[in-house]
Amino acid sequence: MPIGHPGPPCDCWGGVMFERRRAIDKSAAGKWARLGTFLRSTFSAYAADEADAAHFRAKQLQAVLRLTPIATVVNVSNAALLSVVLWDQASRSFLLVWSTLIVVVSAMGFRGWYRSHRGALRATASRRALGRAWLHAAVLATLWAALPLSTFAGATSSGKFFIGMLTTGMICAGGCMLAPLPWAATTFALILGLAGTVVLAAWPAPEASGTSGLLFFYVLTVVYAAWVLAKSFGARLMAEAHAARQSEVIGLLLRDVEDQSSDLLWELDARGRFAKVPRRLAQTLSTAPARMQGLRASVLLRRLLPQDDEARAQWASLTDLLSGQDPFRDAVIHLAAEGRQHWWSLSARPLRDAQGGLVGWRGVATDITDKHVAHRKLRWLAHNDALTGLVNRGQFHESLRAALLAASTHAHPLAVVTFDLDGFKQTNDSHGHSAGDQLLQTFGARLIAVARRTDTVARLGGDEFAMLVRGVDGAAAIQPLLERIASSLASPLLTHGTRISLRASMGVAFSPEHGTDVDTLMRHADIALYSAKRAGGSRHSIFQQTMAEASRRRAALEHSLRGAVARQELWLVYQPQISAPGGRLDGFEALLRWRHPEFGEVPPAEFIGIAEQAGLMPAIGAWVLTEACREALAWPADIRISVNVSATQLSAPGFLELARSNSERMPATRVELEITESALIDDPDAVVATLGTLRTMGYRIALDDFGTGYSALGYLRLFRFDTLKIDKSFIHDLAANNEAQVIVDTIVAMAGALKMATVAEGVETSGQALLLEQRGCNVLQGYLFSRPLAPHDATAFMQAWAIGAAPPRVHASA
Repeated sequence: MPIGHPGPPCDCWGGVMFERRRAIDKSAAGKWARLGTFLRSTFSAYAADEADAAHFRAKQLQAVLRLTPIATVVNVSNAALLSVVLWDQASRSFLLVWSTLIVVVSAMGFRGWYRSHRGALRATASRRALGRAWLHAAVLATLWAALPLSTFAGATSSGKFFIGMLTTGMICAGGCMLAPLPWAATTFALILGLAGTVVLAAWPAPEASGTSGLLFFYVLTVVYAAWVLAKSFGARLMAEAHAARQSEVIGLLLRDVEDQSSDLLWELDARGRFAKVPRRLAQTLSTAPARMQGLRASVLLRRLLPQDDEARAQWASLTDLLSGQDPFRDAVIHLAAEGRQHWWSLSARPLRDAQGGLVGWRGVATDITDKHVAHRKLRWLAHNDALTGLVNRGQFHESLRAALLAASTHAHPLAVVTFDLDGFKQTNDSHGHSAGDQLLQTFGARLIAVARRTDTVARLGGDEFAMLVRGVDGAAAIQPLLERIASSLASPLLTHGTRISLRASMGVAFSPEHGTDVDTLMRHADIALYSAKRAGGSRHSIFQQTMAEASRRRAALEHSLRGAVARQELWLVYQPQISAPGGRLDGFEALLRWRHPEFGEVPPAEFIGIAEQAGLMPAIGAWVLTEACREALAWPADIRISVNVSATQLSAPGFLELARSNSERMPATRVELEITESALIDDPDAVVATLGTLRTMGYRIALDDFGTGYSALGYLRLFRFDTLKIDKSFIHDLAANNEAQVIVDTIVAMAGALKMATVAEGVETSGQALLLEQRGCNVLQGYLFSRPLAPHDATAFMQAWAIGAAPPRVHASA
């Protein structure tokens, strides 16, 4: 045979073809199997065995039945409406029969709801029950479909509009309400949708075909949404079933452990007497076993019952259980024996004779005292502040929310007062957290002491407190309470031999005037609080709408102030201080300025207070002291520099180290540190100690704004200052006001007696300068000599003053 000739057919060729066909058949079978699996998973709300599926079917039916009353009303109302609209456009006989059938079918559904509502809910449901629900949906959809099929063609435009609107609405409503039964929802939507599509397709209007397509697409969307909801519902049912099985297993295990590790066993006979008395039970009840034998349990235990409502309620519940014949678990009873409180958890089963009659009880008593006390403590901590015992922020907000709800119903006014302790941080830093905690406890106790029984006092956190005051509707109504609070804080706190002042700022907001919800009322009270703090603290402020804008500006300034040093927005100016007797340039006071990129130049009186309260002053003050000393280092050696030091800066941990570091670069004798009287209020002992350390370094110490603060004369006894600065408020009216002259005379005379220098601020006229010099004031400062100067202008001023080219010197003969 020539090479390459095909030759005769081989016998194995038929076998190869058979195997190939077999493989193709297997592949096709696999594809059909996968298709069947896909369809089952797609058109099934859940995958469960028959036991779970029976429970799930009951839940599905219950979900639909809950909406049945609404569905009944919707069906009957819509049928009545369409009958009225189409009464003159369609066969009245048809409308009467059709609407009657709608009412009958809807009533059948309502009857099913009523029967399930009156009786106990069934735990399971058969497939036949789902089939009946599906049939009901199909019949109802068919009835609704009959309307457009029978009446649409002969209806007017308005009639067509009503038919279309209600048909579309019923498709959507039916699909949503029947979603727990996805096949019923699908059948309902498809029947109505197909009827609408057919009617629109037969309509000769030009827009009919497009509208028909849109309706068909809309029906598919509703069907898809129904299946998505059904699958979500089924997933929840399966998750609940899984959780229930786990809970059942855990419960069985726990009950088994409890049965094996009972604390005390007890048994009662049919008359409620102790049948067996274990020694441990007798010891726990502090009663001899012989005395307990045959004694009625109710008589003995009632004697040990504490006299409080909770214990009596628990006892009543236990007696109800024992008067029945069903087993019970974890019935709690509270007993008091030998001065100790005990909580017991009782579980018991009835004992029965051969005929099933009750002959007694046998059970277990578990001592849950530790657990109960721990739970009570946790519940208390969830609503109260652990340090002060006051309610906490969450409970206060809940109380305020309830009060506002009652106020909206019964028109009961109320007020919220927020508190912030002035100088609390300094107390914590100087005396430690134990003193701070004692201060918080004392403040809370004094608030409680002055509050009424109807008021709620809370600690919100840190040094923030709040009070809910019911039944007040304005400033006059709440003024007596605010005065009582101020009086209660007058006495300082004595701790470890140290007197600590109790001072607080208060903000007040009224409801409904300033807000009717928790957040608004609290925010407005806080705004009023910050207004009181900006005004100097230790006072109250009532919210006004103008404060809200000021609060927003303040927040913006505080945010910008945090990076002002780094952005070089702060700078110093220097105002000359002139020696009165000879007109010599004595030095300069460094004054801080800030140019905000949005608000322009911000007054120091505004931003320094913000920096103080935001805790930014230590860092800013450190920059001021360093920058002022650096600038003054280039001046003549006899020219001093005065630098203001804030209260928070003075108590900052690193301030003394900063002062020591600056004294190494510039002689401390050339630097005068000015403090205000407010720096001595919160913790005078610590401040005096700090001032003493600064003086040993060589710094001069000045008391700024003397006479305008709290207890100026008292502070002079605590510390011997080098300089007293007379506030400009006394200088302004010096020429025309005899009282101002007397005050200045007194300050100058007292300073001279104590060997202190005096500096008069705010000198603007030659007449003021002359009067001050005549009274012996040592140094004058004010616009009479110069406004605050930039560094290069200050250098030029020194040079001009030295040659007499600056403003004229002050002499007694001027």
